[in-house]
Amino acid sequence: MVALAALAALATGCVTSAGPVSPTADPAASVTASPAYLDGCAMSGIDNTPGCLQVALEAIDRARAKEGVGPMHLPADFESMPFDRQMLAVVDAERTDRHLPPVAGLSAPLDVLAQRGAAVDDLPPNPPDDVTGVRTDAEAGFSNALDVDYGWVYDDGPGSGTPGCDQAGDAGCWEDRHVVLSAYPTDGTLAMGAADDPTGDTQSDDRGGPSMAVVIGTVTGTPPPLSVTWGEVQPTAAGPLRPLASPPPGISATGIPDPPHTVPADPDYTADCASSGTDQSAGCLAAILQAVDNARAPEGVRPMVLPADFPQLSIPVQLFVVVDLERVDRGLPPFVGLSTAMDANAAKGAATADDPPDPANVVGDDEEWAGGSVNGLDADYGWMYDDGRGSGNLDCPRAGGAGCWGHREGILDNFGTVGTMVMGAAFDPTGDNEASGWAGGTSMAVTMVATLSPPRSYVATWPQVLNAPPAG
Repeated sequence: MVALAALAALATGCVTSAGPVSPTADPAASVTASPAYLDGCAMSGIDNTPGCLQVALEAIDRARAKEGVGPMHLPADFESMPFDRQMLAVVDAERTDRHLPPVAGLSAPLDVLAQRGAAVDDLPPNPPDDVTGVRTDAEAGFSNALDVDYGWVYDDGPGSGTPGCDQAGDAGCWEDRHVVLSAYPTDGTLAMGAADDPTGDTQSDDRGGPSMAVVIGTVTGTPPPLSVTWGEVQPTAAGPLRPLASPPPGISATGIPDPPHTVPADPDYTADCASSGTDQSAGCLAAILQAVDNARAPEGVRPMVLPADFPQLSIPVQLFVVVDLERVDRGLPPFVGLSTAMDANAAKGAATADDPPDPANVVGDDEEWAGGSVNGLDADYGWMYDDGRGSGNLDCPRAGGAGCWGHREGILDNFGTVGTMVMGAAFDPTGDNEASGWAGGTSMAVTMVATLSPPRSYVATWPQVLNAPPAG
C-alpha cells in the first residue's frame, strides 16, 4: 500500500507574535517515523481506527525516547473524541511531559478562528489584542491528531522537507514544534482553539482531503470561559490506547480480519476445471462459486451473486467484478470502473508475472498478481481465501510473515476519502514465468488506485455490472 497524500502532508505555515520561544531543545534533525505508522492508516482522509492511532503512538514514543521524554499517555476515549479535543490532549501531553504548563483548555472564540483557517486551508486570523504571545498553525493531508503531532514536534527540522529548513539553524526549522512547546506568557489564561475541515485541503496532491488549524495564546484580564478544560482530557487508567510496533496483524486497514488459516477449496473445483489455460464452462464456474461461498460463510459474508453474463466477460472485466463484489459484500466502497490507463499498468504485471508497478500521480494504490488461474473467479479465490501459510502465495513462507494474506488485505484496503477509486486489470494467456510448474500458463494482474484525475471514460463501470441481471 502507498499512502502518498498522507506522506506528503506539509504544514501550511505558522506565525508568531514577538516574545515566546521554545524552552526545550530542538532535535538535531527530523526523526524518521519508526514504525512507518502511515502504512497502517487509510490512504487519505481522517483515520481514527485503533490500529492507525496505536502505531502512530509507538512512533511518537520512540521519537520521544531520543529526547529522554517518557511515553505519551492519552485519554481512554481518545479515538472517539472530536478533533479539537484530540489536539488539546496531545498538545498538553507534549507540554506537561516536558514540565511546561498545560494549555488550560479550548476557547470557543479561538475555535471559531481556527475553523476559519481550516475552511480555507490557511492560517487562522489573529485573535483580539487581549490574547498575547499568539501562535497560529495549519496543516493539510493528515490522518489524525497524532499524525499532526508527529509532524510538528518530531519531523519539522532538517530532512523533513519543511520550507525554509534546508539545514540546522535555518529560520524555517522547527516552527511547528515551537507552536506546541513555546514558553507562552504567564500573566493570564493559556487557551487554545483547534478545528478541522474534512474536505478543506486545497493542495494539489491531496485536494479535497482534511485541513486543520490551531490558535494558541494567553488571554489576559478576565479568565475566558473554556468549552473543554485540560482536566477533561487528561489520561485515565481505564483502557488507554496502547502503542503498537506495527499495525495489528491479520487485518486489513479497514479492520476486516484475515481467516485464521488458508481455506482449502470446498468443493475442490480443480476437478471441474481445465488443468491449464482458461475455463469459462458453467461447471467450472459453479464449482468455484460454491467454494467461494463456503469460504465466505465462516466470516458471515453473504453468498456471491455474479451477473448472468459473467462467463462471456473478458478476464479483466471478470477480475473487476469479483474484486468489487468482495468489497461491497463487506460494506466497503467499490471501484467505480476500469480505466485504460490502469489496464495498461496492470498489463505490465501480467506480462512479467509480478505485481504491477506503482502508478504515478495517484493518492494511493495496491497491486495484485495471480498465475495459473483459469478465470477471474479462480484468481479471486486464491487472493481472498487461499493466501495464508501453505497456499500458493509466493510472499507467504511456511513459517508465516508479512506477505501472508497480502493479496486479500490489498483488495480490502482502505483507499481513503480523497479522489476516485479506479481499477485496472489485465490477462496474459502465457505470461506466467514462475518455476512452479505453471511456466507458460495464464497470468492475471490488477491495479487499484485512488486518483485525483479520474478518466473521462471507462472500459467498464460498476453501475453497468449492477444493472446486469444476476446469474441463476
